[in-house]
Amino acid sequence: MTDGAPKTPGPPAPAARIVFWNLYEAALERRRGDDRRWRAQVAAVRALRPTVLLTTEGWHWREKGGALFEDACADFAMPGSLFPARTDCDMAVFRDPAVELLETRELPFAQALWHGRGETLLGLPGWPGPLRFAVAHLDPFSALHRRIEADHLRDLADPQAPPLVLGIDANTVPPGDPEPDWTRTPPHKRAHQTAPGGTGADREPVARLLGPPEEPLLVDAGAHCGDRSPTYGHLGRDGARRRIDLLLVSPPLLPHLADYRVVRALPQEADAPPASDHHPVALTLVPRPDPPDRRSAPDPDRTTDGKEPQPC
Repeated sequence: MTDGAPKTPGPPAPAARIVFWNLYEAALERRRGDDRRWRAQVAAVRALRPTVLLTTEGWHWREKGGALFEDACADFAMPGSLFPARTDCDMAVFRDPAVELLETRELPFAQALWHGRGETLLGLPGWPGPLRFAVAHLDPFSALHRRIEADHLRDLADPQAPPLVLGIDANTVPPGDPEPDWTRTPPHKRAHQTAPGGTGADREPVARLLGPPEEPLLVDAGAHCGDRSPTYGHLGRDGARRRIDLLLVSPPLLPHLADYRVVRALPQEADAPPASDHHPVALTLVPRPDPPDRRSAPDPDRTTDGKEPQPC
């Protein structure tokens, strides 16, 4: 018998912050005895407090029994799954200690054209089912390889599998982004980025992952939230500023996508180099039962400065 009083709902499930970051050459510098960039990266990760952190360019993390990777787990205060790359440009998926690791899948070296990829199945607190988180890094030199890699990655978009968040250094720009100023890129590197036989950016690899607009396979979170601001090119080594660091999500996750941002303001010591030549990108997922009110959603083609999260 009950007293007829309304039941008090339990506390809402926590929002999940997902971050993807190319760590540049911090691991190589640490091997040479310079950990200034690494300290800046650790401070940035601790400030961002991601629920899931997807990384690439963890150079040689698997060597010596994974010692540098174990250091990263300890410094970030996040357990992780390491995905060794054929090129030694190792990738990883780190997770908040409250997140449950259910499964990992890695690409054998023999199947990788360049760096490769890794995939985890995670249980996030308060979510009704598991989510997949994958990290990939496409070939920086060959448009042909990137198209083949994208064709292989497309298998991750299986709509019968749990929803996916893919953090990817695509090494090329997505459909709809502004054309980069290739005159600021050294001549011997321009063909790395442009379409075969052309002079414009090769957008086909990302297009193959997104699928047709009327039946999308994955959705570009930055474009969906109206932020196409560059993630690479700010250091001037390769001056064509462009958005190559992407977070792609399964369509069923769109009702849960609360915001997206390109992270530019990072902690940095006075004598330290910039934390990376890539900006981190971050999104927030909220496990709400109903889609958010999109009446005031931003124009999907609007480019912002990326300083603030863009509501979705």
